[in-house]
Amino acid sequence: MSEPIRNKKLDLPTAPTPQNTPANNAPISSHAQQPKVASIKEGSYSFDQLMRSHIHTFTLEDLDRAAAASIFAQNPKLVSMIQGKLGTLVGRSSGYIESLPAPVRRRVAGLKGVQKDHSKLEVQFQEEVLQLEKKYFAKFSPLYEKRAQIVNGLVEPSEEEVKAGEPEETDEEPSKTESVDDDKDSTSMTGIPEFWLSAMKNQVSLAELITDRDEAALKLLTDIRMEYLEKPGFRLIFEFAPNEFFTNKVVTKTYYYQEESGYGGDFIYDHAEGDKIEWRADRDLTVRVEAKKQRNKSMS
Repeated sequence: MSEPIRNKKLDLPTAPTPQNTPANNAPISSHAQQPKVASIKEGSYSFDQLMRSHIHTFTLEDLDRAAAASIFAQNPKLVSMIQGKLGTLVGRSSGYIESLPAPVRRRVAGLKGVQKDHSKLEVQFQEEVLQLEKKYFAKFSPLYEKRAQIVNGLVEPSEEEVKAGEPEETDEEPSKTESVDDDKDSTSMTGIPEFWLSAMKNQVSLAELITDRDEAALKLLTDIRMEYLEKPGFRLIFEFAPNEFFTNKVVTKTYYYQEESGYGGDFIYDHAEGDKIEWRADRDLTVRVEAKKQRNKSMS
């Protein structure tokens, strides 16, 4: 009998998005920060959900943010409830401003006018930041391509790259446990095995989402990359080696932002669209098969 893997109830006190949240910035931001979801307690997520929860220049924090955004994409009723609650507060006065003397109320109105001018500049600022991020993303791309080639064993790093990446010399003697037999399985090993799985598991909040069942498929990740859309938004691309679990060679998820910027010029998350995973027969990692023993009928 097959049952979908059930997740723990999620505690979602805030509404993180790929770009703009009440507490954090997102991939396209004034400081180019990555998504944070430290305030969210997440349950055990299946591989399908993990693959539908993803990323910017795909650092590990990017994976973190996309996962948080996906949680809300899967809970539209919760998002609607939060928006409805906030909607009832918009425009409601506490009565404090009205209680102030007329000259003070006039000054407060003046400050609001100054703030509106500030907000207009913020919109321009965010637009220029986006263009700057795209400019440097184009410069980063060749480095990401070189990384993918080394990880997948297509090329070997140059002597200059190896030297630049070696740890600085210290007076301390290397630990015996750090020494590795260079000849051990070196002839049959190419690239860096399980690179992306190791990277994910080294990111604390993301590691909590990965189950033992997921690891078998995530070991087969060959590359993770991101691309910008023509309009505000981005697409995450996950490439896999041929495997026994699904037929997709590439799994993507695209995040879209609203046409209008939010308060302060931030881009506001609108919705996300992910690819359907084409699972092979009896290999769906989101389904657990449980064998139930039939009770022996008593003999009369």
